[in-house]
Amino acid sequence: MTRRPSSRAFTLLELLVALAVLALVSMAVFTQGGNTTRQLHDLEQRTLARWVAENEVAKRQLARLVEPEPVRTGVSRDLVSYGDRAWRVVTDTESTDYPDLHRLEITVYAVEGGSEVGPVDILTTFLGEH
Repeated sequence: MTRRPSSRAFTLLELLVALAVLALVSMAVFTQGGNTTRQLHDLEQRTLARWVAENEVAKRQLARLVEPEPVRTGVSRDLVSYGDRAWRVVTDTESTDYPDLHRLEITVYAVEGGSEVGPVDILTTFLGEH
């Protein structure tokens, strides 16, 4: 009686388990890649929005140097283009207990498809008369 040599190949069950593990790992990698891309987009948008808000503060400070007139209180809304994107800048200027000091709250919205998204960033600062 001759003996058959034992086979050293993988069984069908072992191949199916290996494919299932590979599929799970692939899904985890692609999901994490998507999350990273989304986080990068959000970080870019928040950074640009902060720059838009800081530019608004600088614009108001420079305007005070050119034309030293009293700071107007109230809410102003401007549409700004920055970083190849449109931004809505809402500035709320309020008086404080000190007559030479005003509080600015600058809220920046992204404008996508004609509608405002956000607020993406809110910057609160103070503007002095001197």
